Amino acid sequence: MTVNSPIIDGQARSAAAEVLRRFIAGQITNDSFEDQVPETDDPAIWAIWDTCWLFYDDFKEHRLDGKYRLSPDLRRQLSRWVLFLDSDLPYQWPQMRFPGRDPRPSTMRNPIKRFLTHDSIHPELTEKFLAAGHYPVWPFVSVKDYKAALAAPKRLSGGRSRKMMETAQ
Repeated sequence: MTVNSPIIDGQARSAAAEVLRRFIAGQITNDSFEDQVPETDDPAIWAIWDTCWLFYDDFKEHRLDGKYRLSPDLRRQLSRWVLFLDSDLPYQWPQMRFPGRDPRPSTMRNPIKRFLTHDSIHPELTEKFLAAGHYPVWPFVSVKDYKAALAAPKRLSGGRSRKMMETAQ
């Protein structure tokens, strides 16, 4: 899979958007979410599914409710990912593990610490990744693209899309 692949699998993205929406809403379990990843080469789906792994316990089946409930900020963030999956925009970010998580806190300049620390990222990779677009609206690359998608959402409506637009900086 290439980084700037023009692959946009509309059918797989639509299915992925619906599964992610249902997962965020606590309607399906983490196991069901994992089982329903569409078979595709669309890099957007793989980037989002990879990052979603950070938000649930893969040793126990559960829904995103109760102690696993996402914070309002995380729910808005993941809703933006649903919005991207509903778009026809190509995924233009470099390949990176957990791309939906800000890589800056995990960047380590000391090569020995990077080697010994499982959760670290090489500084050059972080710089290349962040240079690809406006990270606060990931997986979109620009605020313009994000706002255009918010103007005509397929799944979000009314106050939720307005509230998301207000937080788009």
